[in-house]
Amino acid sequence: MSPQIIALFAPMLKLVVIDLILGLIAFLLLGLLAKRKRAAHAVLKRNFLGYFSNPTGYVFLCIFVLLTSMAAFWPHEFFNSNLANLEQLNYWFPIIMLFFIPAITMSIWADEKRQGTDELLLTLPADDFDIVIGKYLSSASIYTVSLLFSQISTFLVLLFLSKGEVDTGLFVANYVGYWFIGLAMLSIGMIASFLTPNLTVGFILGALFNAPLVFASMSDVISSTNAWSRTVSMFSIQEQFDNFGRGVVSIAPIAFFTLVLTFGLYFCMVLIGRRHWSGGKDGNTRFLHYLARISLLGVIVFATSYFLRNNDRPRYDATEGQVSSLSPKTRSVIRTLSPERPIVIDAYISSNIPEQYAKTRYDLLTLLKEFQAMASSRNVKLQVQINDNLEPSGEIAARAEKQYGIRSQVVRVRERGAFKDQEILLGAAVRSGLSKVVIPFFESGIPVEYELVRSIDTVAQPKRRKLGVVRTDANFMGGFSMAGGNFQQLPKQPIIEELEKQYEVEEVDPSSPISTDAYDVLFVAQPSSLNPQQLPNLVAAIAAGVPTAIFEDPFPFAFQGLPATGEPKQPQGGMMGMGGQPPEPKGDILELWKTLGLNIPTHAGMGGINPDIVWQSYNPHRKLENIQNANDAWLFVLESPVEGEDYLSQESKITANLRELMFLFAGAIDKEDNRDDLKITNLVTTRPDASGLISFDNLQNQMRTGGSSAQLKVLQGPPTGSQTLAVLIEGVAPQAAESSDEEATETAEAKEEEEPAADSEATSNAEDASARPIRAVYVTDVDFMHQFFSENRKRPEQFEELDLRLQNIVFALNVVDVLAGEENYPTIRSHEARHITLGLFEDQAEKYRNEESDNQKEFQEKFNKELQAAEEENQKTLAKFQEKVDRLQKEGAVDSSKFQELSALTQQLFDQRGMLERKLAIQREKMTVERDAAIRISRRDAERKILQLQNRYKMLAIFLPPIPPLLVGAGVFVTRRVREREGIAKNRLR
Repeated sequence: MSPQIIALFAPMLKLVVIDLILGLIAFLLLGLLAKRKRAAHAVLKRNFLGYFSNPTGYVFLCIFVLLTSMAAFWPHEFFNSNLANLEQLNYWFPIIMLFFIPAITMSIWADEKRQGTDELLLTLPADDFDIVIGKYLSSASIYTVSLLFSQISTFLVLLFLSKGEVDTGLFVANYVGYWFIGLAMLSIGMIASFLTPNLTVGFILGALFNAPLVFASMSDVISSTNAWSRTVSMFSIQEQFDNFGRGVVSIAPIAFFTLVLTFGLYFCMVLIGRRHWSGGKDGNTRFLHYLARISLLGVIVFATSYFLRNNDRPRYDATEGQVSSLSPKTRSVIRTLSPERPIVIDAYISSNIPEQYAKTRYDLLTLLKEFQAMASSRNVKLQVQINDNLEPSGEIAARAEKQYGIRSQVVRVRERGAFKDQEILLGAAVRSGLSKVVIPFFESGIPVEYELVRSIDTVAQPKRRKLGVVRTDANFMGGFSMAGGNFQQLPKQPIIEELEKQYEVEEVDPSSPISTDAYDVLFVAQPSSLNPQQLPNLVAAIAAGVPTAIFEDPFPFAFQGLPATGEPKQPQGGMMGMGGQPPEPKGDILELWKTLGLNIPTHAGMGGINPDIVWQSYNPHRKLENIQNANDAWLFVLESPVEGEDYLSQESKITANLRELMFLFAGAIDKEDNRDDLKITNLVTTRPDASGLISFDNLQNQMRTGGSSAQLKVLQGPPTGSQTLAVLIEGVAPQAAESSDEEATETAEAKEEEEPAADSEATSNAEDASARPIRAVYVTDVDFMHQFFSENRKRPEQFEELDLRLQNIVFALNVVDVLAGEENYPTIRSHEARHITLGLFEDQAEKYRNEESDNQKEFQEKFNKELQAAEEENQKTLAKFQEKVDRLQKEGAVDSSKFQELSALTQQLFDQRGMLERKLAIQREKMTVERDAAIRISRRDAERKILQLQNRYKMLAIFLPPIPPLLVGAGVFVTRRVREREGIAKNRLR
């Protein structure tokens, strides 16, 4: 058997093992019941076999399987969310049970009364408990068998659609929750059956009695009081099932359903036992007595459920990827919150969420509910208010915008062959006292857990850590610039806006000495652009131990106007560079490198010392090869455990959990020899078999002449080994050197000679020990923090054509956090929930979309070809006139007749050129319309095929599952008919 088939059926095998274990436990319990309570076991066996020996029972079973399959896979949201789970069935299941449970319980006792067999049961040598528990266990067994058929069929559908990657733990938790829902509702439905001998009335009463538990979650429709509606909805089936729906098995919902079950069974005991006292002289007293008991039991049910709801421990996350629980780091942060600073989270989520944000919504709701559970079970002052299923134009959404500035965002979604803008609300506000952090929108590419934990931790701190952004020509803080003689307003870079959510960010003027205790960390981009007065101040702060993140780019590519390391600064003032001041001199970058113990590979150039540029002939994204400017100086660094290489260092929290980074024209880093006072850790390195260096001048000349990637490789030469792109530099405290026996002897002999200087050296060492050691990160690129990478991190679905999910911004944030001492955040930031999607549907849909992409490419090539042909035709027409004009000009055209002919031809050439340009414009517009129409038709055709694919899977998922119980029912019916005909004469058979 192939590994693919084994992998496909491994989850199924796991589910079967779990079912067998649970079945064995149930069998043992039934065996114990048969031994201890024979009458109860006899009632159970009679009712159970009676139900499944009748074809009518299988009709109900088929209907149940059909309804559950329809609820799970028919809603459009199932394929829209693209998650291999039962979220849609979780929503509709209580409604389905509202009709299925009364169908089971209506005949439990009403049928006995109708047939007159109730007296026979009551005269058995058994007490009332035996009768009630036997009836209940028979209905529970019938329901369990029905649920088992639904479980297997639903699991097979998910297994097929997800290509064998079903989250078995989540699935089993869902069905355990369904089982508890049924057990509780069965006991309530039995009450209705004990009240009437009519089956129809029993069905109606069973539905009515269970309705409050089902519809309590909609209490906000009846009451506008949030506190009252939340309290009522807390005791609804939907709310109690919520943990099971997310794959979390906890004590609170199990206790609730068990208590409701106990309440229903006790009520049935009272109803069946009323024959003993209902007609007696103390009948009224007994009635009030039992009524008080039932009321008190009801109070106990709700009080205990309320207490356990606020103390829901223990909890077990059964999901395979632990997607429904908080990471250990998050729990640690929450536990350390001060009780003196209570925190409130207000979340606002709209009802209609597109596919690309379905996972974000799922993660947000899951984490908020886990925060609720953690806060209620521990002494944590954390209050969570979830406003779900909102309309972007509703009253609550308007209040969110007015109070927090949270407003709906317009996102571009693709549906049925067309792109459209959809308005969604997905934000939260975290507040504590006067401190407040607003998350206006949870982007699909940023982990929700990180956003929430960072906001909680930020408002919980009485004072934020301070980040100093050193002012350089990179202008990351924005403002105004006169570089190049052009006055321009520069926006604040997205990386700074991201850091402002966590830090108190302040711009630092390096013209004056930088305070060594005012900032927790410094951020400096392109320090080589500092002048001779500013750069030494920065170097002094670094040497004094101020943690500093340094980003120095030898060849700025994305930040136009930023001078490279070896290039002069741009002139200031003057229009278009005229009349301005000469370029300001630059500081000596060698002093910075020397302080950090770095030896940067360089070549002398016209402007000074130019660091070499790293190249790497490795591109894991083949779609990028079609981009015009792409070349081997675009460096992709991926962590590859299979290859055994540590391209992203696992020794540092900065890069330990990163997947992929991309650098543009970065430089290389070497270490100075004999620097025992510094520990330098390589963070990011390139591949050793495909990397090397190219000089700045050679690369610049190649770029100016429009060289291709292939030509660039010719200049590079053979690979020279792995190149380091980023390092962590830490000062090492002076330590006594370890020496061998001979060195120890030499030291002892020289001890006397060194005694005079011992006191002065001790004083010097004491002074050195009091100073903070150097702590810095040096990265040889600035382009990797460009706005493009910020947008790619926020909304990676917009870059699906390029297949890019880069973590450049995460890397920069990790650098700042680790230097500032916030070492929890890199771990939390990298904790991304792994959701299992509909892999089979994705593959086939991707096939249709690739066909569409190929069609678009073909239409574009056809458009370019026709446009080029039209332009060439115009050029040929104009060439004829131009040839005559050139001939006359060459001949001189001295007489008047030739001069007039030349003038006429020139005018004709001018008129013809204008006419042809207008004709070409009309033709271009016509071809553009035809191309766009063809693209729209192709897109709609692809979406139509995808929709047909969805409908085909829906039909299979809905109508195939009822077939097994239908076949079993048909087999039972045929067997029963055959047995009925045994021993009967043929002439009496009809």
